[in-house]
Amino acid sequence: MAKRKKATKPKATRSASRARPAARGGGALSVLRSAAGLLPSGVMLFAIGIALGFGIGVALMELAPPLLSRLQQQEAAPVAAKKAESPTPAQLAENGPDIVEAPLAAAPAPLPPPVEAVTAIAEEGAHQSAQIETPPPAEPIADAPQVAALPAPAREHDLPLWLQNAAAARNPGDLPMIAVILDDVGVAPQNAEMAIDLPAPIVLSIMTYAENAASLARKAQAKGHEIMVHMPMQPMDSAINPGPNALLVGMDPAEIQRRVDWGLGRLTGYVGFNNHMGSRFTQDVEGMRIVLAEAKSRGLLFLDSKTIAGSIGDKLAAEMGVVHIARDVFLDDQISEAGVARQLAEAEAIARKQGYAVAIGHPHAATIAVLKRWLRDTRERGFAIVPLTTIIKKREGVAG
Repeated sequence: MAKRKKATKPKATRSASRARPAARGGGALSVLRSAAGLLPSGVMLFAIGIALGFGIGVALMELAPPLLSRLQQQEAAPVAAKKAESPTPAQLAENGPDIVEAPLAAAPAPLPPPVEAVTAIAEEGAHQSAQIETPPPAEPIADAPQVAALPAPAREHDLPLWLQNAAAARNPGDLPMIAVILDDVGVAPQNAEMAIDLPAPIVLSIMTYAENAASLARKAQAKGHEIMVHMPMQPMDSAINPGPNALLVGMDPAEIQRRVDWGLGRLTGYVGFNNHMGSRFTQDVEGMRIVLAEAKSRGLLFLDSKTIAGSIGDKLAAEMGVVHIARDVFLDDQISEAGVARQLAEAEAIARKQGYAVAIGHPHAATIAVLKRWLRDTRERGFAIVPLTTIIKKREGVAG
């Protein structure tokens, strides 16, 4: 009987068997690939999605706290800035001083003045011109010592102060008369000296709050000029400062009286006073009545500067029996030599028509330069340059 041969595996099969452990050693990636081959494609995609979601979730848990903190800071900063830029009324009321230092929103543009005030502000431009060069001192100056004794009210047998202190003048005869008044004297000291050096007789209205008001008055009188007191009064525009101790609408009568006394006590030798600004105050009957009553009791004249067409100063003075006169021309609304020359020509035309003209200017360099030339030959041109009191005396038929 023949012996059976022992069955042997083919070489290829044995090689495959020996290679299988090496394939298992390929790592997790091989396992996944094998599993992927066995699983349906839909299930496989679902599993990959779950794995990715889990991984992203873990990463966010690690990174979320610092990111959220930074985002909250960035969001809070603009909100805080926005609140600081434009706080609400409730915030202002609640926080008080804590929000004061925050930048405020831009203020709205100011409304235009009412139509009736436009003329007043325009006409008052010349009367506030001194403040362009030298602003008035800060309030108050009320307690400053008076540099001169108050003039006593005129007695019946005495000449009134407007006649006692009237500047001497050449008889104008029948020539048309022109009185030139320079206001705001003393605000700018160098300009005041130029005004005093002009040929007499010029009328110099010295500002009540000028530091050297009394000495300027003495110098001007010695030069032959006539002196007035320039009294600050409230303008229409509340943004304009008329100066210390200005007369204001609605002020207590005793305070108005005190301020008038103070202003009139700053110098001596004057014939009267006129208003500095005052487009608001000179329309107030109650306040002007107090001022004009003082002028009457002291024997002073009142010159209405007419800084506004609606001034009642001239009319009320006539009703109260106060010696008075009103301005006809402003010389330097336009501060230029050409502008001043035009206004002087206007004053000449008015003088020819009504027999006299009252021209008010200011001691600007341009105004003084034109006046120096103009004053040289006025009589040759047929005009008499006279003090203000000369016009009033001739108009009222007063001797002296």
